[in-house]
Amino acid sequence: MAFPETLLPLGGKGFPPRKPILNVKRRAVLLGMLSVGLSSVCGLAAANTAKMSSLASVVDVLLPADNVSPSASALGVDRDIADFVAESEMLTRLFETALDWIDNLGDKPFSNLPPSQQVEVLTFMESADFNAVPGRFYHILRALAVEFYYARAQAVAGLPLDPAPQPNGYPPPWG
Repeated sequence: MAFPETLLPLGGKGFPPRKPILNVKRRAVLLGMLSVGLSSVCGLAAANTAKMSSLASVVDVLLPADNVSPSASALGVDRDIADFVAESEMLTRLFETALDWIDNLGDKPFSNLPPSQQVEVLTFMESADFNAVPGRFYHILRALAVEFYYARAQAVAGLPLDPAPQPNGYPPPWG
């Protein structure tokens, strides 16, 4: 039994071709949302710091201190992430589950593991499937950590950057 032509749009010639409303990947949407100044939207909810106790150690492995910039936890990135995550029940569940998993991998919590083992755990998480808890946690955490870290002037204060060369023109060979 065929569909009655009188009910078809376009004078019985069928439906017009469908245009996708949103033609972007989920990861691009996440990164786009995260790039809009997270510092201004966090802080409305208070994080459960007991369940997020390993977060400081994890972000310090991702963004450690060096001779020109402080570690992520020294700038309070872990607290900013915890506050941001606290605003979403789904993110809170993801982060609490992942941090609990990280702390129960061995006989001691993540923060007490040697640095080489901490890096090994995060390397595994980086290569894990994005649709599994470790992979999704890692990629969301990394995006948030980088965004909150570099939103602070102290993160780049020690770098030899010339912030605005345009007032003096561009350096040779373009100037």
